[in-house]
Amino acid sequence: MKTASSSPIPIPPSEGVVAADELADQAVIGGRGAAVHRLVFRMLRRLSVAIAADLVWEAEVRWWLPSFLPKPTGVVAQAVPTVTSGDFLHALSQTLGGVGLGLLLGCSAGTALGMAVGRVAWVRSLTAPYVAGLYAMPILAIIPMATLWWGYSGSARLAIVGLSAFLPCVVTTADGARVVPVELVELGHALRLPRRRMIVDVFLPATLPFIVAGVQVAVGRALVGAVAVEFLASLSGLGTFILINAHTFHQDAAFVAVLILAVFGVMARGSTEALLAKLAPWSRHIER
Repeated sequence: MKTASSSPIPIPPSEGVVAADELADQAVIGGRGAAVHRLVFRMLRRLSVAIAADLVWEAEVRWWLPSFLPKPTGVVAQAVPTVTSGDFLHALSQTLGGVGLGLLLGCSAGTALGMAVGRVAWVRSLTAPYVAGLYAMPILAIIPMATLWWGYSGSARLAIVGLSAFLPCVVTTADGARVVPVELVELGHALRLPRRRMIVDVFLPATLPFIVAGVQVAVGRALVGAVAVEFLASLSGLGTFILINAHTFHQDAAFVAVLILAVFGVMARGSTEALLAKLAPWSRHIER
């Protein structure tokens, strides 16, 4: 007498595929939800640090420090009147105009020279000592000479900003050009690429993460250089706006201008990182 088989009931192939797709969709949704939760947690943690620092700052000014010092509630109250005033908008346009043009000129020239320094031995031997010396020198030391050479005008600010942006771009681009993978270079030679195509298709893509890193450093140094030359040369700009308001005990308005500078710095860094992710997505997997 035959006994019934104990083998499992077969599942039709179509039902198995549907079940696997549903499990995959659930895993994707669960992964996205976990990523969103981690992002929200990080943002709340950073926000809690800022709130705690503001509370301590407000308490110290109200109870111990002189009353004319800026405090968070005063800065918030002065934010809209300050950023909508004609003096602030004029100063902002002067500073950002000089910084933007200086960054464009300095980063373009610095990237070109950095590529040559990294790939051409004789250019590196001629320029490396001077680039290293200028990069290590405080930019404030050049401002008095810049005012003598270009006068107390926007040209002095442009020169300081351009030099502040030029040097980090040279250094970082040269570092990146020196470490281009040998395999990529040999592949370009094997394909008999001309020199222009080697630069555009091999060296620039491989060096792009270093170029963006140099631009990020250049933005911070350019903002510092612009404000410093406005302080010392009394040029129209945010530096002079901050100085005048601080000296006339409008500390909250001065601090609003400082925060605006910080916001522009953060925005510039985020923009360069987004541009790098779009132009060179492979750089996310490179440890820099």
